[in-house]
Amino acid sequence: MFFFLSETHPGKAKADNLKRRLGCDHYIIHESDGCSGGLLMLWRKEVVIQLNDVSKYFIDVVVRDGDEWRLTGVYGEPSWDHKDQTWGALRSLHGSSSLPWLALGDFNEILFHHEKEGGRARPQGHIQAFQDALADCGLADIGYTRDIFTWRRGKIRECLDRGVVNPEWKLCFLTQGWYTARW
Repeated sequence: MFFFLSETHPGKAKADNLKRRLGCDHYIIHESDGCSGGLLMLWRKEVVIQLNDVSKYFIDVVVRDGDEWRLTGVYGEPSWDHKDQTWGALRSLHGSSSLPWLALGDFNEILFHHEKEGGRARPQGHIQAFQDALADCGLADIGYTRDIFTWRRGKIRECLDRGVVNPEWKLCFLTQGWYTARW
């Protein structure tokens, strides 16, 4: 079992406390810069995790739990002017492995206009940039079975959190019921 938390603002002391409370044995942390961000991935000893890379936008690991696959926990750039940095990081990660790949977390962007209610409409260019990044990486959204809106502020609701997978991951896990059992 593993957990990924984004925008946590954790320090190592809080991460140690959370690790203990969740019954986990290990963690990887990227501490926040004080104002935003912060990533934390925790897991139990039954799962073997090898760290590939970590940045303010992601924690990228290989998971060995009977199968070998790739997990990337994502925190997308919140600033409109720098979202391309998240998409560039995703594209860079894509080229470094051919394993079945699940990327999940807070991408801080919507894929379609219907994933936002209230407030100003999202510029099509922002949505298209996210769609293009996923297409370039061979990743597709795996969907969600509950309320699609994962973020709210006042009357504005958006779907910013999601899981995306490559065809190899889908073949290995979605056909075995992994998605319905764990997501």
